[in-house]
Amino acid sequence: MQDTTTMGNVEVLSVLDMYSPGRAVDFFFPDVPRESWEPYRESQLDENGEIALPYLLFALRSQGQTIMIDTGMGPGPHPSRANRTGDLINQLKRHGIGPEDVDVVVHTHLHADHVGWNVTYENGQPKATFPKARYLVPRADWDYFTQPDVLAEERNQHLRDYVVPLEGLGVMDIIDPGHVITSEVTTLHTPGHTPGHICVMINSQGQSGAVVGDVFHMSVQIEHPDWCAGVDLDKPTGQHSREQLLERSEREGMVIAAGHFGVDDHFGRVVRVEGKRYWQVL
Repeated sequence: MQDTTTMGNVEVLSVLDMYSPGRAVDFFFPDVPRESWEPYRESQLDENGEIALPYLLFALRSQGQTIMIDTGMGPGPHPSRANRTGDLINQLKRHGIGPEDVDVVVHTHLHADHVGWNVTYENGQPKATFPKARYLVPRADWDYFTQPDVLAEERNQHLRDYVVPLEGLGVMDIIDPGHVITSEVTTLHTPGHTPGHICVMINSQGQSGAVVGDVFHMSVQIEHPDWCAGVDLDKPTGQHSREQLLERSEREGMVIAAGHFGVDDHFGRVVRVEGKRYWQVL
C-alpha cells in the first residue's frame, strides 16, 4: 500500500492497526437496500459480499511536531472483533516513530476503534501510551460521551478504559472547533457520526488536504453521500457534513486521507466526471 504522501510541507504517514471482521451490508448500512450494492460488489465488498474495513491511522509531521490522528482499536484481543489484535506501535516503528516521539494525539471522535491505544495498563494502572503527547478531545464528544447514562452503557467500556483515564493522567486537552495545532494543521467540526466529530485539515504551501475520520467509511459514499452508516448518531447531520466536505474538497482539489477505505486506496481526491463525483486514488 502507499503509506506516505505530502501536502505542501506536511508529511502524512499511514499505519494499519488491524482489520475488522466482515459485517453484512444491511447491518452496516441498514437504510441501503441490499441490491444497491451489486454494482460495487467487487470494488467495495470482501469475498463473502460483506464489509470488512481496515483500521488505518495517520501520523503527520508538521513544523517539527509529530501528530497522531486517533489511536485505533488497541492491542486486544478484541472479543467484539473476532479476538483480533492491533499492531499500531509496531507499524509506527516502520516509519521511525516511537511512542515517545509523538507530540500530539488528535481524536476525530471517541468511538472504540479510534481510542484503543490511548493508554496501556501496567499492574492494573493506566499510563499514557504516548508519554510526551497532549491528547486533544473534541468538546462536544467529551460532553456527550461522559454523560453518566451514556458512559455507563455496556458498549462504552472503551470510554471508561481508554478515554476517561486521560483526564486523571493530566494529559488531555478539550478543544473547540477550529483548533489550531500548527499553522498548517487545524480542525474542522463535522458532526453527525458523533456530536463532536472533527476532520483534521491541512493547508501548506498552497496545497490542502483532510484526514476525514468517519465522515466517510467507504469510498462508495463519495458517489452516494446519502448512504449513512448505522453507527452514525445523527444521520441527517452526518450526511450534511459529508456533502459540505465533498463540495469543499472538490473546489479546493484536496488530498483526502480516509482511514476506513481500502489499504490501496486510502489517499485520493474527489473528482467529477459527467456530473457525478468519484474517488480518484493518488
